[in-house]
Amino acid sequence: MVKNSKIRTAMKHCANWDSGDCLGCMMNSSNKVLIFRILSKFANKPCQVDKRCDYFNNIVVPGVSNGI
Repeated sequence: MVKNSKIRTAMKHCANWDSGDCLGCMMNSSNKVLIFRILSKFANKPCQVDKRCDYFNNIVVPGVSNGI
């Protein structure tokens, strides 16, 4: 059983979750344009929500908080 609640939340709700690894897809917007990038820092590496993950904090957490 997974004890860390952030990891558990990532397992259930993060689009980047892939059997414990991160796909590394990050997004942001600039001038009303949505920009997607694959960050090699995260891609195909173990999930880092317990350290720091902007995607998790800015996309997953607000979505879960809003009942999605």
